[in-house]
Amino acid sequence: MPTRQSAIMALAAATLTATLAAVAAPTSPSHAQATIPSSATNLPGSIVLLKDYNVWLVRPDGTGLVQVTKDGTFASQYYSPSMTDDGTIAVGKGQEIVRLKQNGTVLNTMDPPPLTNSVGQPQDGVPVSVAISPDGTRIAWSTTSSTCPVAAECGTRAVTGVTSASVLTPPTTTSYFGDPSWVSNTRLMVHGGYGSQMMLQDVGGSPQHWFDDRDIFSSDTDLGDGWVSRDGRVLVARRGYGSAARIFTYKIAGDPRSGDPATLATPSPDCATNEDAKLSDPTAAPDGSAFATAEVEGVSVMTIGATCETNAAWLLVPGATEPFWSPAAISPDAGAGPAPAPAPAPAPASAPAPSFTMLAKPAVLGKVAVGRKVRASLGRWSPSPSATKVVWLRSGKPIRSASKTTYRVTRADRGKRLSVRVTVRGSGLPAKTATSAPRVVRR
Repeated sequence: MPTRQSAIMALAAATLTATLAAVAAPTSPSHAQATIPSSATNLPGSIVLLKDYNVWLVRPDGTGLVQVTKDGTFASQYYSPSMTDDGTIAVGKGQEIVRLKQNGTVLNTMDPPPLTNSVGQPQDGVPVSVAISPDGTRIAWSTTSSTCPVAAECGTRAVTGVTSASVLTPPTTTSYFGDPSWVSNTRLMVHGGYGSQMMLQDVGGSPQHWFDDRDIFSSDTDLGDGWVSRDGRVLVARRGYGSAARIFTYKIAGDPRSGDPATLATPSPDCATNEDAKLSDPTAAPDGSAFATAEVEGVSVMTIGATCETNAAWLLVPGATEPFWSPAAISPDAGAGPAPAPAPAPAPASAPAPSFTMLAKPAVLGKVAVGRKVRASLGRWSPSPSATKVVWLRSGKPIRSASKTTYRVTRADRGKRLSVRVTVRGSGLPAKTATSAPRVVRR
């Protein structure tokens, strides 16, 4: 039986007009029939990605697949990996940002502080987007939260901050936008909604508008999740939402790495994938010759050639998500694990350190069906916590806009496993996290 044709494998290959009327999708082989072309060995660098809740590395031709971390689980998984030009990895896990080598040695961990959001409120939580600069000196992170503050509209608000990579420092740069990626060692690209979809921000400066989808298409839509290739020639971004989402490639005129955003030309759209709700996290090769993206079957790669019709595409790692393409090579000791530390001298017997005891596990309460509102049972703890944080998970991945005790099930949840992660804190006690049993959303 033939397999479902992947969105990345069928390329929309035609001149893009202001109405998109000329876009067509030629046929191409399904993943079951596709093979990785021999020319893929010429693609530079390596790709860090997630699979089975852990961090992995792979070359763009599919060789060298190696598991970097081993401690990721459904209840405590890694997310949003990024990698420097020399192969140092930064990734989120729980409330923390972890910086590690390719062999799994942890260099340092950081729990980012709350940032002030657009309505003047402190905003903390899971750093849903983590991006380390190409030279490894800085880390940008963002959080999102759905709030209904007094004297302001209800909505989902994003905040981005920048810290030193080696030690947590007061944020040198903040903005009210999300999904940060580095255009250079000193410039970020961040994203907002209508009127602020593609923004450039220098470290220590304020975000500056580059362009929006409406600057290209008369029938405009959402545009975000953007990534500029290291050479500054190519932009890849996610256009549209839901089942109409596509990954678009754009040709850049000028240099977004150093040019004035106010005078930079609007990029020209080049090619696009088929529509698919699962498309996310596009990431360009350092030389702009290809891009990788997460899609329904895993992480795939597509070349960016002279014409859309000649581009090749292949499934790189089935079941993988959140790719990040770096110029770094895979080190010989990648995945080997850190060298064992010398056995410490036995410590004198002492009373166990105080900690929270979970008396009842968190749970998702209510009818789990599209359009219904469900509630998080926070569990029972001893002693009673002084602060509690809630993160809703869709098939194990944090839902960026869901951090309240109630959640309305959406179409995007259909057929997925919905669960809730609860973190409790108290004076003098280490934070403790527990995750409910997943419940499948009824169609």
